[in-house]
Amino acid sequence: MIAIFCTFIVGAVFLVTGVVKALSSKSFIELVFRYGLLPQWLAIPTAITFIGLECALGVALILHEFPQWLVPGTIILILCLSVSTIWATSTKRTEDCGCYGGLLVITPKQSILLNLGYILLLGWAWFYPVANHQTQTWQWVLALVALVAGSISGWKSQEKPLVDFSRLKIGNRWHPQWLKDSSQDLQQGSHFVVFLGKDCPYCKQWVPLLNVMSTQKDLPNVIGILALSEEEIEAFKAEHLVRFPIAQMDKLLFGYMVDSFPTAVLIEDGVISNKWLGEIPKEFFNRIRQFYESVVFNSKPKARHFSG
Repeated sequence: MIAIFCTFIVGAVFLVTGVVKALSSKSFIELVFRYGLLPQWLAIPTAITFIGLECALGVALILHEFPQWLVPGTIILILCLSVSTIWATSTKRTEDCGCYGGLLVITPKQSILLNLGYILLLGWAWFYPVANHQTQTWQWVLALVALVAGSISGWKSQEKPLVDFSRLKIGNRWHPQWLKDSSQDLQQGSHFVVFLGKDCPYCKQWVPLLNVMSTQKDLPNVIGILALSEEEIEAFKAEHLVRFPIAQMDKLLFGYMVDSFPTAVLIEDGVISNKWLGEIPKEFFNRIRQFYESVVFNSKPKARHFSG
C-alpha cells in the first residue's frame, strides 16, 4: 500500500499541474517558445501534446497503472525535466521551470528540490512494489481520456483561459506581500496600479500621463511597479522624469502577474475592481486631457487692448 500511496502523491501533482496548464495554456506555450529548441511551427503542438500527456500521466500514477515500467519511466522524465530547468535558467532563457503553470511561485532551486522529493517517493514505490498488481482496462482508458481532454482544453485555451487563474483577476484581493519593502498601503482607498516594463516604449509614453494623473486629487492614487533593483528603479525614474511612486516586485512573481505591458489595475480598498491591457481608462484619459487643455489655455498670452 505504501507504493500506491507514493504514486498517488506524485500523480496528484502531475494531474493538478496538467489541468492548470490545460485550462490556461498560453504561458506554458510561451515557455516552450523561449526554450528555442523546436521550430516555431512545432512549438505549439509540442506544448499541447505535453499538457495532454501530463494529465494522462497524473491519472495513470494515481491509479497505479503498469507500475513496473511507469514508475521508472516517470523517474527518468522528472530527471530530464530537472536538467532542462537547470539549463534554461542558467542560460537566461527563462526565470522559472513553468512546471506549475503559475499556480505556485517557486524558484528553480525549489523546483529541483521538489523534483528530488518526487523521485524519492517513486523510488520507494519502485523498490517496494505491490505484489501481483494488475491494471484494469478501465484504468488505462481513463488515462487515455485524460490525454485527449487535456490536449483539447490546452488547444482551446491558447488565446483565452478556460479558467482564469490570474492573480490580477477582477474580484481578487491585493496581497501586500507582493511588493518588496514598499510603504504603499493598497488596502485602503482607490489606487491605479500600473505594471511597467523597463524597455517597453508604450510604458515610457504613459509616464507623462501618469505624472498628470498623480496630481489630480479626484483620481485614484498612481503607483508604478517594476521588477528591477532599487538602483535600476531610481535610474528609470530619473531618465523618464517619473513623478509618481514606483514599487519593486520580485522578478519571478512579476512574470506570473503580467505577460504584456503596460498592464493596469484599479484597486479599491484592497480589491481589484478593474483591469486594462495597454490602454489608460477612457474616463482617466479624458480627465488628463482636460488638465492639459486648461494648462495650454491658461498659458496663452492674453490680447492687449490699447485705447487711443
